[in-house]
Amino acid sequence: MVEQGSTVQRVVFVGAESTGKSTLSEHLARAYDTVAVPEIGRFVWEEKQGKLGPDDYVEIAVRHRAAEDVAMAQARRWLFVDTNALTTLLLGIEFRQVGDPPPAELLRCAGECRARYAHTFVCADDIPYEEQDVRENEAWRGRVQRLVLKDLDARRIPYTVVHGSVEERARQVRRVLDGVV
Repeated sequence: MVEQGSTVQRVVFVGAESTGKSTLSEHLARAYDTVAVPEIGRFVWEEKQGKLGPDDYVEIAVRHRAAEDVAMAQARRWLFVDTNALTTLLLGIEFRQVGDPPPAELLRCAGECRARYAHTFVCADDIPYEEQDVRENEAWRGRVQRLVLKDLDARRIPYTVVHGSVEERARQVRRVLDGVV
């Protein structure tokens, strides 16, 4: 529960698959005695056995935002969020049929990401790639990673890239959040 007069801020971790977003957001939630929001897209992907259409990407974005909103009531100072609608949009664009525009609701959710998060951290793809049934491959990871950085730059969303082990990344995030130079 948030103490009266305090403000909870959302901190989001973006990047391609297998870049440590889930691990880092959970690690920091424990370190700051708060909560983390998992990547809802993974649950939807598994529910639908990897067969997603345009409406599924909208569902992912909307369910993810709803999970964040619920978690805000339980968060203390920071709410750590694994992925956001920008990544969902990028993956939706990659998988949609050529010529189909992204759904308007997904574009709206992605467009609101600039103001929704106090801090955006990009998890670098400098850690070993972990094979999983729900993942593509390491080449795909590199391609999506470049798309994420390009999209953040195009939207002029400030971000910090974190590198190294979980502990090294956590120290880099803490320096930003705690204002330590």
